[in-house]
Amino acid sequence: MDETKLQIICRDLDYCQEVDSTIKHILVPYDDSQYSNRAFVYALDLAKKYGADLSVISIMYNSLPTHIQHQTTIDDDKEKKMEKSFRRLQDAAKKFGIPIKTEMIMESEIVDNILSYVSAHKVNLIVMGTRGRGGSSRLMFGSVAMATSQKAPCPVMLVK
Repeated sequence: MDETKLQIICRDLDYCQEVDSTIKHILVPYDDSQYSNRAFVYALDLAKKYGADLSVISIMYNSLPTHIQHQTTIDDDKEKKMEKSFRRLQDAAKKFGIPIKTEMIMESEIVDNILSYVSAHKVNLIVMGTRGRGGSSRLMFGSVAMATSQKAPCPVMLVK
């Protein structure tokens, strides 16, 4: 059995065993920030170790009312910049033989779209960056990372 595809699972700390990895599909919500780039690096490493597929999605936030939106309303420069970033991520994954899929989603609800993607694509692990803000600002404004970690049906790894 290939050791890189084994995972330690514990019913409790007194009973642990190695089993075939349950991590088969990793998702990185991506916004081209240093935080999401750092999360991608962790996800890339985990995908290699577990033999998992890797998906990277970017929710291109669009706040215009639905009745005004047209497909051309998304800022072309922002979309081109994300496509360029996706090519860099694809090149990095290809270098290590890791299957990767990238997708831009044009929506305004970030957390709901991450969770929908997880369900629709059978994601086993989410790896996402966080700015690591704490205290009252987190409680007052909320956080995409916090909301995702609380609502996701799979484990979420937050990378500071």
